[in-house]
Amino acid sequence: MLNPYFAFGVPLFLFIIYIVFYILRKKTTLHFLGFILLIISGFLTVFSLQVWQQAISEMENESLQTLSQEAGYPIYLLWVPIIIGFLLVFINFIRAVKKLREIQQKKEK
Repeated sequence: MLNPYFAFGVPLFLFIIYIVFYILRKKTTLHFLGFILLIISGFLTVFSLQVWQQAISEMENESLQTLSQEAGYPIYLLWVPIIIGFLLVFINFIRAVKKLREIQQKKEK
């Protein structure tokens, strides 16, 4: 699970899919695409946290330096997709709340 192609390739692929859906959302009027963006960003975050959990469980038996040498990259780089995922989830959550408030205000009028 700490293979660099797996640990960074899957989040990169999810980020590319996120960008494609973001562009599609901007060019169309389909409202459910915002929800799809939230799902993709949530999956990116959860996947990255699972990779980090695997790294932590392996650090119980090995030192950080040994694990970094075996993985072929500094383990702290696993935080990059985690931070990106949390930022995207936060942005999409705020967007969803604004959209729900907008819908609620339209219903009240």
